[in-house]
Amino acid sequence: MIKKLSTQTSVSSDVAKKIRVAIVRTDYHKEMLMSLEKACRETLIQNAVPEKNIQTYIVPGSWELPVVARKVAALKKADVIICFGVILKGQTFHFEMIANECARAMMQIAVEYGTPVINEVLAVYDMKDAAARTGDDEHNKGIEAATAALKVFQTLESIQ
Repeated sequence: MIKKLSTQTSVSSDVAKKIRVAIVRTDYHKEMLMSLEKACRETLIQNAVPEKNIQTYIVPGSWELPVVARKVAALKKADVIICFGVILKGQTFHFEMIANECARAMMQIAVEYGTPVINEVLAVYDMKDAAARTGDDEHNKGIEAATAALKVFQTLESIQ
């Protein structure tokens, strides 16, 4: 359970009960990624999303996130896709390449399929930065991802 529960949104429970959410997360930096997923799931459930409407897909690293997100979008398995990963700055250009290409691909998927893709791939300079964003508190980016998913889904529902 997240220590400080600032997870309630202004999204109607009627809307939240309909949303299908796909969480696509990496297995790299597993403890941090599981914390993001846990905070996200708790926030969704606290806002009336049925647990059966939340599906998780696990990939080895951030580079593979867009492939699975695209497949989920193409098969219409979810109304919103949330991607979680942690990319740590190293001594090479690899950090920038992976972070930039993941973001570009996720936006392309969202536009191509009309399925929002929430990008919470944390591109950080050190593990301290990652820990600050994946901790067991109100700063956990899983909360932010769930809130964004609910709000964008509600907006899309209001257009239809």
